[in-house]
Amino acid sequence: MIPCGKYIPLFLLEWFLKMVPDKKRYMQVSEFDILGKAKGCVVGILLTSQEMMKDKERARNIVLDSILYAQNELKCDLVMLGALTAPVTSAGLWLRENPKVKLAITTGNTYTAAISVEAAEKAMKLAQMEKEKIKMAIVGAAGVIGEAIVRYFNEKGFDLILVEREMERFERLKPKLLNNKYVLTDELSDIINADIIITATSHPESLIVPEYLKQGAIVVDVAEPSDVVDDIEERRPDVISIDGGRVKWGDFNVGTRIGLPRGTGFACMTEGIMQALEEDKKDYIGSVDMEHLKETMNWGRKWNFPLADFTCFNKIISLEKFKK
Repeated sequence: MIPCGKYIPLFLLEWFLKMVPDKKRYMQVSEFDILGKAKGCVVGILLTSQEMMKDKERARNIVLDSILYAQNELKCDLVMLGALTAPVTSAGLWLRENPKVKLAITTGNTYTAAISVEAAEKAMKLAQMEKEKIKMAIVGAAGVIGEAIVRYFNEKGFDLILVEREMERFERLKPKLLNNKYVLTDELSDIINADIIITATSHPESLIVPEYLKQGAIVVDVAEPSDVVDDIEERRPDVISIDGGRVKWGDFNVGTRIGLPRGTGFACMTEGIMQALEEDKKDYIGSVDMEHLKETMNWGRKWNFPLADFTCFNKIISLEKFKK
């Protein structure tokens, strides 16, 4: 995605990008050291989320060109697909089919799902919610990250509201569920019945608006770009909206601004970093393997990349807010 793109008005970005040919839509942004054990680099892609969703085939080919650049010019042997580059390439499966792509691919979806689970569990504990009384909604439930989160909480016996934009998208998910403690819906407004919502779509615009949320609801917003409207705190001070997929990095950094508070990183990027530290050259693409999800949790503890402190649009959330 575009380095520092969120700081530039969309109309200016679109005007500028019209003049940039597709073969020039990527660049090396930085190079960094990974705890003295490996080297990494950030490759930025000059595409807005709107462009990626409007013309996925074009976006795929630009992503492919950037991957081959990283492989052949930068000599990378592992790539982590950030933001919308994973969904537009079918969670990396489309890239794997290309014989020119030799490096290992990870979507970063596994540790993102793992950290999102940990965030939801921590939020419920802080709010002193009782599992037996909780209704949990998962928006984007049949997506790669959403599916992993659904399977985790379904196995734990939570009462789930599963939301997708089309009912047909649930067909792949239903055989993986262990009980019938869930409802399926394509009506986003049904999340009004949920005490806690985890949202993990690849939609380019905000979907979660104040009128869809129950009094005192907690939202874990895993999506990039955000699924929650950015003025949620002003319009619904009773609601807690948590930036999802965030990890404590401490003094570690990737040599460029990524739009997060100092000492904080994205879980997806962290997964690629930890995989490099583990010298693991396997692909982690397509659906999340639940055993690998547990493995990334162990990696996080081993390499000290835990769940970040809770923020809402990068502003610290006081723990007092959970005491209702």
